[in-house]
Amino acid sequence: MSQPAFAPEPDDYHAIEQAVRETPRGRWFLEEFARRHRLVDTAEVIGAIEKLAQETDTGLRLGFVYHEAQELARALTEAQAGFAEVKPDEATADPATVAGTAVRAATDIASAAERLQTIGEALRSKGADTDLCDEIETHAGGIFIAAAYEELTGKRIAVVAEALRRIEERLARLIERWEMEIR
Repeated sequence: MSQPAFAPEPDDYHAIEQAVRETPRGRWFLEEFARRHRLVDTAEVIGAIEKLAQETDTGLRLGFVYHEAQELARALTEAQAGFAEVKPDEATADPATVAGTAVRAATDIASAAERLQTIGEALRSKGADTDLCDEIETHAGGIFIAAAYEELTGKRIAVVAEALRRIEERLARLIERWEMEIR
């Protein structure tokens, strides 16, 4: 991997991240980047599980199961670290909190869109420019759709977060039991 053409300072990463987050397009990029990496992590975990199932079924040595369980645990740790890297602040480090924040944000966005629709209707009733009122209501409708998508995304993240938590818990028990039997 090549070195950057400049000598970065310790705070450069956060300054650049903040600069990118200041625009809607920058926030979209960071969210899309995180989504793509989560998909890769999930595919890696699923691939390891499928590989483990196939090789276990063929009667390979059970030591391989222990190794694969450790690899799955590492993949889960990396997935959780990925969640922690893409967060608006330190309070949303775990996937369950990210999911809850997304659902709450969707509710706030929907409330704001509803208020915009009310304002548009009030302006229309007072004889304001019809085109302007139509535009306000059209944008409010678009915001409602985006809020619904955000809420659905939050709920999906919650499901994935819970699945990751359960998998991590079971892998930890499996590894612990295996290590106890080895001793």
